[in-house]
Amino acid sequence: MTSSAAHKHLFYMEMAKLLDAGFDIRRAAAVLMDTQLPAPQAAMLKDLHRGLEAGQSITVAFGRDPQAITELERGIIGAGERGGKLAPAFQHLADYFGMLAAARREIVAGMIYPLVVLHLGIFIGTVPTALMAGQTLGKIAASLTLALGITYVAGFAIFLMLRAILKLAPGNAGIDRMINRIPWIGKARRSMAMARFCKVYHACLLAAIPMDETAHLSAEASRSGTIREAGKKLVRAAKSGDALGPHFIAADAFPKAFARSYTTGEEAGTLDTDLARWSKLFQDEAASAMRMVSVMVPKVLYFLILGFVAWKIVAFFNGYYSGMLEMIEE
Repeated sequence: MTSSAAHKHLFYMEMAKLLDAGFDIRRAAAVLMDTQLPAPQAAMLKDLHRGLEAGQSITVAFGRDPQAITELERGIIGAGERGGKLAPAFQHLADYFGMLAAARREIVAGMIYPLVVLHLGIFIGTVPTALMAGQTLGKIAASLTLALGITYVAGFAIFLMLRAILKLAPGNAGIDRMINRIPWIGKARRSMAMARFCKVYHACLLAAIPMDETAHLSAEASRSGTIREAGKKLVRAAKSGDALGPHFIAADAFPKAFARSYTTGEEAGTLDTDLARWSKLFQDEAASAMRMVSVMVPKVLYFLILGFVAWKIVAFFNGYYSGMLEMIEE
């Protein structure tokens, strides 16, 4: 059972507040169960209760439904549990999903006006032409309904195609690189992937998880094909006992400034503070990039739709005056 980013933001924020106030996980879950949570969160807490009663870890109990929890959530909660820092772990997740929810709201709000213009264009392209042809109101309504239906089906097909491509990207470095080259959208995706990577990496460092496991969990949580590809090399290097800094620098998946900072932090023993700083930086960059997407993508669609509407208006008047000239010549 899936859940929205806004619901997850509120859920993790409340969990972090209760745990930080001294509640244990069972008591915090019991308090939240009495607050009329959305169905996905209520189901998650029920799974948590059953899992803990069966002797399972918090991470396993939380993740019993694979559709309810992402690799990012599983990685951060697991690291928080192992390091005894569940409250900061839940706060990490609350901050992340809060940013994601705000970005999605801005994108949806930005799409309203282009969609209004699109419907206006469909109306202009269908009704005046039909009226000139002398069609009845029933036929005009049928033509308008058909045009809207074709538009909705085409839009839904495009949506399904884009979602399928995006689902392939975490497991395919080539597709991931291709999407990351798209203006505005690529920058937002890269920043989001690095924010997820750094959040899990930082949580694992605080929990003193072995470096090979830290690299694996962080790469998986990034949901980026390029980072996951680079993560496999990091895991092999960590298992061999090598310093990871040079491998970060050699990998194209990571920004060079981040890779250099990791290398110096590894030498200076300041990786925990460095990763916390980079985690916040990439999250801020992701939020900024998502705001840019919410502004630019609707604008691009708006001008494309405006061009379509203008073409329909010109075609209408061209046909209208052509008909009049033919009548005059006769």
